[in-house]
Amino acid sequence: MSQEIVEIIRSLFGGVEERDLGTYLATWHPEVVIREPGSLPYGGEYRGLEGVRRHAAGFMRTWRTLQPGGERKLNAAFIDAGDHVIARWRLRARLPDGEGTLDMPMVGVYKLRDGKLVEAQMFYSDTAAVLRFLESTR
Repeated sequence: MSQEIVEIIRSLFGGVEERDLGTYLATWHPEVVIREPGSLPYGGEYRGLEGVRRHAAGFMRTWRTLQPGGERKLNAAFIDAGDHVIARWRLRARLPDGEGTLDMPMVGVYKLRDGKLVEAQMFYSDTAAVLRFLESTR
């Protein structure tokens, strides 16, 4: 895996961890497609840079209050898969009262074109557990 690809993916993950929208948006190709499981509040298929913004807004609406500080750290590892990069990380969250937590392994598959991310698909180990956790916040 080239150092350039690693740095692009690291930048993406850094933008997510730091909630730095500018850094996050800078990693995406204008023809990007992002896919998340449709059952999630921010799920579906998002196209283009406007789609990236909508996806980021939905993700933040869902997780902003549930991921203070340390829960945002993804502890990502990257695997070269030819024209794709596989990222493994952990989705962590905590209920505002501190009573409930979520700590789940995740996988993302990313494709690059022209030094930017053109495809991203996230795989949750248990979307039903994510939905149960989110339901407990209401």
